Amino acid sequence: MCTKIFILFLLALTLLGCEQQEEIVLDENILADYIQLNQALDRTDLIACAGGRPEGLLEDSASYISVFFYPIEGAYDFRYFESERTDDILNFSHYQATKLPDSPILNGYLRQFKNPIFEGDRVGIITYKTPGKLHVCNPIRLKFNTTPTEVNEALLTINEQGVTPSFSWADGQIPGNAIYFQIISDLADNLISGTYTFERNFTFYDLDNVILNITDTTSTPMLVPNQSYRFTMMAVSEDNWINL
Repeated sequence: MCTKIFILFLLALTLLGCEQQEEIVLDENILADYIQLNQALDRTDLIACAGGRPEGLLEDSASYISVFFYPIEGAYDFRYFESERTDDILNFSHYQATKLPDSPILNGYLRQFKNPIFEGDRVGIITYKTPGKLHVCNPIRLKFNTTPTEVNEALLTINEQGVTPSFSWADGQIPGNAIYFQIISDLADNLISGTYTFERNFTFYDLDNVILNITDTTSTPMLVPNQSYRFTMMAVSEDNWINL
Protein backbone atom coordinates (compact mmCIF):
# COMPACT_ATOMS: atom_id res chain seq x y z
CA MET A 1 0.00 0.00 0.00
CA CYS A 2 2.84 2.40 0.87
CA THR A 3 4.48 1.78 -2.48
CA LYS A 4 1.27 2.63 -4.37
CA ILE A 5 0.79 5.83 -2.40
CA PHE A 6 4.37 6.85 -3.10
CA ILE A 7 3.93 6.28 -6.83
CA LEU A 8 0.70 8.28 -6.89
CA PHE A 9 2.41 11.08 -4.99
CA LEU A 10 5.24 11.19 -7.54
CA LEU A 11 2.70 11.19 -10.39
CA ALA A 12 0.87 14.15 -8.84
CA LEU A 13 4.13 16.08 -8.51
CA THR A 14 5.02 15.31 -12.12
CA LEU A 15 1.66 16.56 -13.41
CA LEU A 16 1.95 19.70 -11.30
CA GLY A 17 5.39 20.36 -12.74
CA CYS A 18 4.04 19.99 -16.30
CA GLU A 19 1.24 22.43 -15.62
CA GLN A 20 3.70 25.01 -14.33
CA GLN A 21 5.96 24.61 -17.36
CA GLU A 22 3.05 25.18 -19.78
CA GLU A 23 2.11 28.55 -18.29
CA ILE A 24 1.80 31.08 -21.13
CA VAL A 25 2.72 34.74 -20.69
CA LEU A 26 0.99 37.00 -23.23
CA ASP A 27 2.82 39.98 -24.71
CA GLU A 28 0.68 43.02 -25.59
CA ASN A 29 3.30 44.02 -28.17
CA ILE A 30 2.34 41.02 -30.31
CA LEU A 31 -1.01 41.56 -32.02
CA ALA A 32 -2.30 38.01 -31.47
CA ASP A 33 -1.54 38.27 -27.75
CA TYR A 34 -2.96 41.78 -27.52
CA ILE A 35 -6.26 40.58 -28.98
CA GLN A 36 -6.33 37.67 -26.53
CA LEU A 37 -5.59 39.99 -23.61
CA ASN A 38 -8.64 42.01 -24.67
CA GLN A 39 -10.91 39.04 -25.38
CA ALA A 40 -13.49 40.41 -22.91
CA LEU A 41 -14.15 43.20 -25.43
CA ASP A 42 -16.31 42.70 -28.52
CA ARG A 43 -14.04 42.65 -31.56
CA THR A 44 -15.11 44.76 -34.53
CA ASP A 45 -13.51 46.54 -37.47
CA LEU A 46 -12.27 50.03 -38.28
CA ILE A 47 -11.60 51.97 -41.49
CA ALA A 48 -7.94 52.44 -42.48
CA CYS A 49 -5.67 52.70 -45.53
CA ALA A 50 -2.18 53.90 -46.37
CA GLY A 51 -0.31 55.66 -49.14
CA GLY A 52 2.97 57.29 -49.93
CA ARG A 53 5.50 58.27 -52.58
CA PRO A 54 9.01 59.79 -52.54
CA GLU A 55 7.58 63.29 -53.12
CA GLY A 56 5.11 62.94 -50.25
CA LEU A 57 1.32 63.02 -50.40
CA LEU A 58 -1.00 65.96 -50.97
CA GLU A 59 0.66 69.22 -49.80
CA ASP A 60 3.18 67.41 -47.60
CA SER A 61 6.63 67.16 -49.20
CA ALA A 62 8.03 64.82 -46.54
CA SER A 63 8.84 61.27 -47.62
CA TYR A 64 7.09 58.80 -45.34
CA ILE A 65 4.16 56.41 -45.49
CA SER A 66 0.88 57.90 -44.28
CA VAL A 67 -1.34 55.34 -42.54
CA PHE A 68 -4.78 56.94 -42.31
CA PHE A 69 -7.64 55.81 -40.09
CA TYR A 70 -11.09 56.96 -39.05
CA PRO A 71 -11.53 57.18 -35.26
CA ILE A 72 -15.22 56.92 -34.47
CA GLU A 73 -16.64 58.87 -31.55
CA GLY A 74 -15.18 57.69 -28.26
CA ALA A 75 -12.11 56.02 -29.80
CA TYR A 76 -8.94 55.86 -27.70
CA ASP A 77 -5.70 53.90 -27.28
CA PHE A 78 -4.56 54.06 -30.91
CA ARG A 79 -1.97 51.38 -31.69
CA TYR A 80 -0.05 50.36 -34.80
CA PHE A 81 1.30 46.86 -35.45
CA GLU A 82 3.52 45.84 -38.36
CA SER A 83 4.77 42.64 -39.96
CA GLU A 84 7.55 42.01 -42.46
CA ARG A 85 5.77 38.80 -43.51
CA THR A 86 3.66 39.49 -46.59
CA ASP A 87 2.92 35.82 -47.28
CA ASP A 88 0.82 35.16 -44.17
CA ILE A 89 -0.94 38.44 -43.46
CA LEU A 90 -3.77 36.97 -41.36
CA ASN A 91 -1.39 35.39 -38.85
CA PHE A 92 -1.50 38.06 -36.15
CA SER A 93 1.40 36.51 -34.25
CA HIS A 94 3.73 38.06 -36.87
CA TYR A 95 2.65 41.63 -36.09
CA GLN A 96 4.76 43.61 -33.64
CA ALA A 97 3.72 46.87 -31.98
CA THR A 98 5.55 49.82 -33.54
CA LYS A 99 5.74 53.21 -31.86
CA LEU A 100 4.89 55.82 -34.49
CA PRO A 101 3.82 59.46 -34.14
CA ASP A 102 0.15 59.97 -34.87
CA SER A 103 -1.51 63.26 -35.69
CA PRO A 104 -4.98 64.60 -36.49
CA ILE A 105 -6.17 65.14 -40.06
CA LEU A 106 -9.11 67.41 -40.88
CA ASN A 107 -9.09 68.74 -37.31
CA GLY A 108 -9.21 65.23 -35.89
CA TYR A 109 -11.98 63.77 -38.03
CA LEU A 110 -9.30 61.45 -39.41
CA ARG A 111 -5.89 60.58 -37.99
CA GLN A 112 -2.64 59.29 -39.44
CA PHE A 113 0.44 57.41 -38.32
CA LYS A 114 3.64 58.63 -40.00
CA ASN A 115 5.67 55.57 -40.88
CA PRO A 116 9.34 56.01 -41.93
CA ILE A 117 10.16 54.43 -45.28
CA PHE A 118 11.82 51.01 -45.43
CA GLU A 119 13.01 48.44 -47.96
CA GLY A 120 10.55 46.02 -49.57
CA ASP A 121 6.88 45.63 -48.61
CA ARG A 122 5.34 45.27 -45.17
CA VAL A 123 1.86 44.91 -43.72
CA GLY A 124 0.33 47.12 -41.05
CA ILE A 125 -2.70 46.88 -38.76
CA ILE A 126 -4.25 49.60 -36.59
CA THR A 127 -6.26 49.01 -33.44
CA TYR A 128 -8.16 51.22 -31.06
CA LYS A 129 -10.80 50.84 -28.39
CA THR A 130 -14.22 52.26 -27.70
CA PRO A 131 -16.24 51.39 -24.59
CA GLY A 132 -16.75 47.63 -24.63
CA LYS A 133 -15.10 47.08 -28.02
CA LEU A 134 -11.71 46.42 -29.59
CA HIS A 135 -11.47 47.68 -33.18
CA VAL A 136 -9.01 46.00 -35.57
CA CYS A 137 -8.59 47.04 -39.21
CA ASN A 138 -8.00 44.72 -42.16
CA PRO A 139 -4.31 44.26 -43.05
CA ILE A 140 -2.83 47.17 -45.02
CA ARG A 141 -0.19 46.24 -47.61
CA LEU A 142 2.47 48.97 -47.48
CA LYS A 143 3.64 49.13 -51.10
CA PHE A 144 5.64 52.36 -50.95
CA ASN A 145 8.61 50.87 -52.81
CA THR A 146 6.86 48.69 -55.37
CA THR A 147 3.72 50.75 -56.07
CA PRO A 148 4.13 54.37 -54.91
CA THR A 149 0.91 56.35 -54.80
CA GLU A 150 0.16 58.31 -57.97
CA VAL A 151 -0.97 61.94 -57.61
CA ASN A 152 -2.57 63.30 -60.79
CA GLU A 153 -5.13 66.10 -60.59
CA ALA A 154 -5.53 66.02 -64.40
CA LEU A 155 -7.63 62.86 -64.02
CA LEU A 156 -10.32 64.79 -62.11
CA THR A 157 -13.26 66.60 -63.72
CA ILE A 158 -15.44 68.98 -61.70
CA ASN A 159 -18.85 70.13 -62.87
CA GLU A 160 -19.67 73.14 -60.72
CA GLN A 161 -23.44 73.12 -60.38
CA GLY A 162 -23.86 75.72 -57.67
CA VAL A 163 -23.89 74.10 -54.24
CA THR A 164 -24.27 70.57 -55.68
CA PRO A 165 -21.06 70.09 -57.67
CA SER A 166 -20.35 66.79 -59.41
CA PHE A 167 -16.97 65.09 -59.51
CA SER A 168 -15.75 62.37 -61.82
CA TRP A 169 -12.31 60.90 -62.39
CA ALA A 170 -10.40 58.34 -64.39
CA ASP A 171 -8.24 55.57 -62.99
CA GLY A 172 -4.54 56.27 -63.02
CA GLN A 173 -1.59 54.17 -64.12
CA ILE A 174 -1.91 51.67 -61.26
CA PRO A 175 -4.54 48.95 -61.81
CA GLY A 176 -6.63 47.29 -59.15
CA ASN A 177 -8.70 50.08 -57.61
CA ALA A 178 -11.44 48.49 -55.48
CA ILE A 179 -13.11 51.51 -53.88
CA TYR A 180 -13.00 55.32 -54.02
CA PHE A 181 -12.99 57.65 -51.01
CA GLN A 182 -14.14 61.26 -51.49
CA ILE A 183 -13.54 64.07 -49.00
CA ILE A 184 -14.93 67.60 -49.21
CA SER A 185 -13.53 70.04 -46.65
CA ASP A 186 -13.42 73.78 -46.15
CA LEU A 187 -10.23 75.86 -46.10
CA ALA A 188 -10.11 75.61 -42.30
CA ASP A 189 -9.75 71.81 -42.67
CA ASN A 190 -13.21 71.02 -41.37
CA LEU A 191 -14.68 67.92 -43.01
CA ILE A 192 -17.93 68.64 -44.83
CA SER A 193 -18.52 65.15 -46.20
CA GLY A 194 -16.69 61.83 -46.39
CA THR A 195 -18.08 59.15 -48.68
CA TYR A 196 -17.10 55.90 -50.41
CA THR A 197 -18.28 54.72 -53.82
CA PHE A 198 -17.54 51.85 -56.16
CA GLU A 199 -18.19 54.21 -59.07
CA ARG A 200 -15.79 56.87 -60.33
CA ASN A 201 -18.14 59.75 -59.64
CA PHE A 202 -19.82 61.58 -56.77
CA THR A 203 -22.34 64.43 -56.61
CA PHE A 204 -22.63 66.48 -53.43
CA TYR A 205 -24.68 65.52 -51.37
CA ASP A 206 -26.37 62.73 -53.35
CA LEU A 207 -26.02 59.38 -51.60
CA ASP A 208 -27.51 57.22 -54.36
CA ASN A 209 -24.17 55.60 -55.25
CA VAL A 210 -22.56 55.91 -51.79
CA ILE A 211 -21.83 52.56 -50.18
CA LEU A 212 -20.24 53.92 -46.97
CA ASN A 213 -20.70 57.33 -45.37
CA ILE A 214 -18.49 58.69 -42.57
CA THR A 215 -20.10 62.15 -42.67
CA ASP A 216 -21.67 63.47 -39.47
CA THR A 217 -25.26 62.53 -40.24
CA THR A 218 -26.85 64.47 -37.37
CA SER A 219 -27.53 67.17 -39.96
CA THR A 220 -27.39 67.40 -43.74
CA PRO A 221 -24.11 68.98 -44.89
CA MET A 222 -24.39 72.05 -47.10
CA LEU A 223 -22.04 74.14 -49.19
CA VAL A 224 -22.21 77.94 -49.13
CA PRO A 225 -22.27 79.86 -52.45
CA ASN A 226 -19.12 81.80 -53.37
CA GLN A 227 -16.91 79.99 -50.86
CA SER A 228 -13.91 77.79 -51.63
CA TYR A 229 -13.62 74.13 -50.69
CA ARG A 230 -11.14 71.30 -51.14
CA PHE A 231 -11.94 68.00 -52.84
CA THR A 232 -9.75 64.95 -52.21
CA MET A 233 -10.22 61.53 -53.79
CA MET A 234 -8.35 58.36 -52.87
CA ALA A 235 -8.53 55.25 -55.05
CA VAL A 236 -7.85 52.31 -52.76
CA SER A 237 -6.89 48.72 -53.61
CA GLU A 238 -8.34 45.58 -52.02
CA ASP A 239 -5.30 45.40 -49.74
CA ASN A 240 -5.98 48.98 -48.55
CA TRP A 241 -3.12 50.73 -50.37
CA ILE A 242 -3.89 54.11 -51.95
CA ASN A 243 -3.08 53.70 -55.66
CA LEU A 244 -4.23 57.20 -56.70
